[in-house]
Amino acid sequence: MLGGLAGPVNLAPLALVLLALSALASSGCAAHGGPRPGPTGPETNATAGRPAAARASTAGVSLTGQGPIRAGAAWRVITPDLSSGTPPRMAGFGQGRDATGVHDDLYARALVIEVGEASIALVALDLIGFFHDDVVRIREEIKARHPEVGAGYVMVCSTHTHAGPDLIGLWTPAGVPLDPDYVARVRSEAADAVAEAWRARRPARLSFVSARLPDLVHDSRLPVVIDPTAVLMKADSADGRDTIATLVNFASHPESLGRGNTLLSSDYPGWTRHVLEEEFGGVAIFTSGAIGGLLTPLGVGLTDPANGEAIPEKSFTLMQAYGDRLARALIAAWRASAEENGEGLSFVDRATLDVRSSALRVPLDNPRFIRGLSEGRIRPREVGDDGTLKSEEAVVTLRAAGSKEPLARLACVPGEIYPELVLGGIQDPQDPGADFPGTPAERPLGPMLGSRHRLVVSLCNDELGYIIPMSEWDEKPPFAYGRDSPQYGEMNSVGPRVAPLVLRTFEDLLSRP
Repeated sequence: MLGGLAGPVNLAPLALVLLALSALASSGCAAHGGPRPGPTGPETNATAGRPAAARASTAGVSLTGQGPIRAGAAWRVITPDLSSGTPPRMAGFGQGRDATGVHDDLYARALVIEVGEASIALVALDLIGFFHDDVVRIREEIKARHPEVGAGYVMVCSTHTHAGPDLIGLWTPAGVPLDPDYVARVRSEAADAVAEAWRARRPARLSFVSARLPDLVHDSRLPVVIDPTAVLMKADSADGRDTIATLVNFASHPESLGRGNTLLSSDYPGWTRHVLEEEFGGVAIFTSGAIGGLLTPLGVGLTDPANGEAIPEKSFTLMQAYGDRLARALIAAWRASAEENGEGLSFVDRATLDVRSSALRVPLDNPRFIRGLSEGRIRPREVGDDGTLKSEEAVVTLRAAGSKEPLARLACVPGEIYPELVLGGIQDPQDPGADFPGTPAERPLGPMLGSRHRLVVSLCNDELGYIIPMSEWDEKPPFAYGRDSPQYGEMNSVGPRVAPLVLRTFEDLLSRP
């Protein structure tokens, strides 16, 4: 459950936005992209109930490298210090949770992959989200303090744990500032993890497997669409004798501990990493997939195989059991494929690596977020004069040497994308209660990626909240599916125009040579 946006805020345009909000009264929409001569909302200059189009920017990174693979990995602890000052507010599930202790550490975990002249770094933070402005600052810090690091493109994602500190501001009471020293520490540790991973890189081979785990995911919003596929990338030394890193991509909210928990924890991703490191060694890294909707462990109903009894929900027992089952399913898939004498598992030690990124301007239509930014309750981020936020998308493509077909693609998604925007399955026909009748369905990302292995990394380089199919947007009565109230989601999204913009940007990135 989540969302939020913010940065240095230009208060002049925000003041205009707040005037627009008062004029909009109960419309529930504000801050529309493009020139704004007066108070406007997303439906201004729209036809058939559709908001004016958002706009993308083509500025970004374009890298290609061919040759042998090198990889390195490292981690840094980012657990807040609870011994001094005000305890951090915990993110997720609403306000009112102060951290009372630490169950397990939070980390910044980094992986570097280098192929010829191209290289990438991915660092995953055990946080609910991290804004794009701070991602840029991490990149700047790497350049300033670690000039030896030659990574051509750095991605920073969040696992989305609901048992970590609030670095966004949505879960912190008014008048209580976020700790700038802790935010700076997270940036510093992330930069140091990337630098250590860069120094540790060595000849490597990569392999990929996947496992379908529909029984581990519950969708709490209609239409019911889940992405049950967990993906494991394993980076070994070139001779295969030891593991450098494992990278997991799976779509389920790290919220197994529930609202009643007040101990800091990485939630089930931490236990998944623990089991993988016990089995393979190396540095295990977790990334969240298409978790919007929302996809969650809560409601799955796991049982203890030892006694057949139900595992209590919202408990550390559930957290460990869930993380264990995810990890062991991927371990079993990798072991089974490795035993098929190469028929099911390809070890790639030479490859082509392509990296394409694009900046984009995202319209901020959520009045709750606009107010939070203007009042200083949401962590500052820059808002353009047109009321848009700067964000970023990327696609990383890996092809085995000599092959034109992509072996794996990683899509860097700047928020929590709904699974129907990846797999298809957007409500069709459109529910008559939806807010934007006649809105066409977005082209799903999964088929666009067209690779044997697909890693959709949500909360990558930004946290724009939920990315919801525009034709399913439902804030105003009459509500979809005959409900008396809206489903959860829209209140923690930047707005209805985000999904079309994000999917168009990916389409553009994937069409580039």
